[in-house]
Parts: sequence; structure tokens; C-alpha cells
Amino acid sequence: MKIFVYGTLTDQEAFGRCAGRPVRHAPQPARLHGFTRVLLRGARYPTLRRAPGNHVPGMVIRVNADMLVRLRNYESVRYRLVHVTLQGQTGLERARVFVGDAPTRILWSPDERLMTLRSRSF
Repeated sequence: MKIFVYGTLTDQEAFGRCAGRPVRHAPQPARLHGFTRVLLRGARYPTLRRAPGNHVPGMVIRVNADMLVRLRNYESVRYRLVHVTLQGQTGLERARVFVGDAPTRILWSPDERLMTLRSRSF
């Protein structure tokens, strides 16, 4: 199964810690069209909000069922998995992405320190 990541989990080391094992296949750059990254209400982490004409850069990573369970625990009940079509290196492809339950309109920008602390605390 393919997962599109766009925030904390774009760091391969962090992804490996949260998924319970290192990434075996190199993540592939991808873009999710029609969305933007915004803050999750009440948190400093990103989620997605529909935004025609925009796109979100990220990575596509292959995971197995065990890794997916651990990633769901990491993302918490505030995020749900949804199916999306995104632009990969070789064209359009299907993947799943975690989307938060309360997107704001405040654009999110990466904070490396916060991203590292969050992934290490898991």
C-alpha cells in the first residue's frame, strides 16, 4: 500500500521510528493537487484542506499492514486515512493520506525542531 506524507513523516528516520521499521523502498517525491497544508485546530501540526489550484509537495512511501497500524497510532484519532490520486514521478497514482479532523485556514510551514521532537516522542 502507498502512503502520501506531507509533514513530520517526510523525514525517513522519523517515518521509520513511527512505522516500527526503516523504509525499505526509497520514498518517491509526489504532489497532491487541489489541497494546501494548514494547521490542525488546537495543534501545531499540519493537515490538509481543499484548495483548488494549489498543491502539496510530499513523498509516497510503501508500507505493509503492520506499519500502517503503527502509523495510525502515531497520527491519533484526529486523523483519518483517505484515498487520493496524486502526481508521482511517472504520472498519476493512487495512495492514501492522513487528513486531520479540524483544518484551519492558517497555512502551515515546516518547523524542523517541532517535527523532530514529535517523531522522537512516539
